[in-house]
Amino acid sequence: MEHTSTAARILRTTRLNVSTAIAAGLLSISSVYAAPSEALIEQYNQAAMGDEDQVELVIEKLKSQMDSKGADALSMVYLGSTQTMMGRDAYMPWNKMKYTEQGLATIAKGLSLISEGAPVSNQEIRQGLPASHLATAIAASTYTSLPDMFNHFERGYDLFLDLLADPEFQQQPFPASSWVYFYAIEAAIRAEDLKQANQWLEVMTQNDDTDPMTTQARAIIADAA
Repeated sequence: MEHTSTAARILRTTRLNVSTAIAAGLLSISSVYAAPSEALIEQYNQAAMGDEDQVELVIEKLKSQMDSKGADALSMVYLGSTQTMMGRDAYMPWNKMKYTEQGLATIAKGLSLISEGAPVSNQEIRQGLPASHLATAIAASTYTSLPDMFNHFERGYDLFLDLLADPEFQQQPFPASSWVYFYAIEAAIRAEDLKQANQWLEVMTQNDDTDPMTTQARAIIADAA
């Protein structure tokens, strides 16, 4: 029942890239709903890295924010992902199932809000990416990290396929998006789709052959070949 949470994997590899992207001049643009702050996302990351004390605090803050400002896609996806951490941390198998399924349902609600949101050009920037792109990436990474018994891997892989084929996503700064390509490649390898994995690696190489995510992606593809 154990699974590696999305943020735990991402946090180990993206802090430097995100900081670089933000320093390069990425500015947030106000939208109708307030996406989670960078500070709250960092708190989420701490929870994902194993700090169980942070899990309920993040859930409470996300719910409070949505109660006062309305539910946006990114907040819902982060809430759902945090709820799956309760499944991760639960002792009893039935609680692991209950909390993980609850989180998956919340993520699905968040994804359904993306089409109702502002255009990408008008969205707030979080972790170096427009809110809808980050929401989709977190959902895809969460889905593809779960054990097969939850039957969400294919859904997550489809999200990666759609996101990485989106011209607007392809225009995002590579320091902020490289981790998305990496975890999409991980999913492609799990799906035994090495052709797609190599196509994404080519994109990464063209953007920055020396990026740490590019180097890691090349290594895992070589191991899978």
